[in-house]
Amino acid sequence: MRRHRADLVILILTVLLMAIGLVVIFAIGPRVAQFENSQNGSSFGDFYFFIHHAVTVFFSVIALIAGWKIKHELLAKFAKKMIIVSVVMCALVWILGKAGATGIVTCDEGACRAFRIPVIGMGFQPAELFKISVLFYVPWLIKDRKERGLLDKSEFILPISVLMGLIAIFVGVLLKDFGSTVVMVFMVFLMMIVGGVSFKVIGYMLAGIAAVFLLLVITQPHRVQRIMGFAEDGEEGWHLENSLIGMGTGGLFGVGLGNSIQSTGYLPEALSDSIFAIIGESWGLVGAMATLLIMVALMMRILGVAKKTADKEQCLLVVGVFAWLVAHVIINIGGMTGITPMKGITLPFLSYGGTSMLFISFAVGIVLQISGWTKREEIKEDENTSSRRGQRGTRYAGTRRRA
Repeated sequence: MRRHRADLVILILTVLLMAIGLVVIFAIGPRVAQFENSQNGSSFGDFYFFIHHAVTVFFSVIALIAGWKIKHELLAKFAKKMIIVSVVMCALVWILGKAGATGIVTCDEGACRAFRIPVIGMGFQPAELFKISVLFYVPWLIKDRKERGLLDKSEFILPISVLMGLIAIFVGVLLKDFGSTVVMVFMVFLMMIVGGVSFKVIGYMLAGIAAVFLLLVITQPHRVQRIMGFAEDGEEGWHLENSLIGMGTGGLFGVGLGNSIQSTGYLPEALSDSIFAIIGESWGLVGAMATLLIMVALMMRILGVAKKTADKEQCLLVVGVFAWLVAHVIINIGGMTGITPMKGITLPFLSYGGTSMLFISFAVGIVLQISGWTKREEIKEDENTSSRRGQRGTRYAGTRRRA
């Protein structure tokens, strides 16, 4: 199969979403900084959050290009080692958090999820490295076992079950990152379905995962509160209530950039988890729907690459990226609109934050790389070549008959 031009529409849509995020954070950053300074005695400048987010976007673009240019086959070889590193880093964050090393790890409401990176003031979340590890490991495992006729045997069920267990223990329990746990499990199951794993095996695993998730929920009070907040309008529903107030205030066309009231302390995590509500308040229903349509267009374009990919492992890689994005969008926007419980997870390419955007940008770069090797483009090229040859042959035959 010959290489051809990558799907640049994916690149354009991704950069457009990054630009929208930059504009929104530039507009509300000063309000958030002033609120933080008044409440916590900090000394953030008006452009502190914008500058930090701009740095993140810059490195995310580099990560996207790296994913585009580095051969994914090379990265797949290190998938197992990446999982081991991810597990060790998750455990290390938990240990340092328990030891009270807040200068090394960042902790919020008893959950320690990231290392602090000195100088640049950013954090590194091992859960995001875990996602990229899962993205490379599962397609390789499915392709390998399918080629050997072991896809529904213990040789596949055992390692995939171990992987699920590691995700649940080290991300769900130790890091208390239930949102990332859901994202990774969704990635794994969608890749299994597309990869041809029998529904019997998938059903058994779903039952086991459901039991584990129920255990994770009932053993953590804050998760129970989030579910209660999903159904009630009391104190637990403060986040949802203010999200809906913001989007309702925005009306059809919004209150205008820089005029957001909810970003002045009413809406928690206005720059990150709640940025969709801020978009709805600032740009109204029209702006929120336009942003969502761009996101949906990106996801559908990625799904289109999966459909045109001839190699099974490449197809599953792209499906994994699609699942990654879909899970983030559904969980984030669902939480902001009251469709699903709050999970505290970022909206891809829009939310303020470092590690999440870096790794998901790298994953989209992998899709761009694979889009340059899809079969449909080659078929069209071959058909056009054959057509041109046929036309030349017809003209030549006509000349001979006239002669």
